[in-house]
Amino acid sequence: MITASHVRELLEREDDATLVLSRGRAEVLSARELAAAGEQGVLRIISGGELRERLAAGRSAPDDLHAVAATLDAIVTEQGG
Repeated sequence: MITASHVRELLEREDDATLVLSRGRAEVLSARELAAAGEQGVLRIISGGELRERLAAGRSAPDDLHAVAATLDAIVTEQGG
């Protein structure tokens, strides 16, 4: 499950972090960690840059991290993650 903490961490990280689903758990990984994890069992959800762009475009409420997390969680569920 994606939480507001995941969203906050993704937005606060300065590296090119990405929110992923790995072994049934959501986690934020740096580009290096993601490359090391390879493609095995890792579902890429959204990068920090992509999320900032989406928030700037007004597609999500940036002030409500819980709502952003719920939206991302719904997207993952729809994709079968």
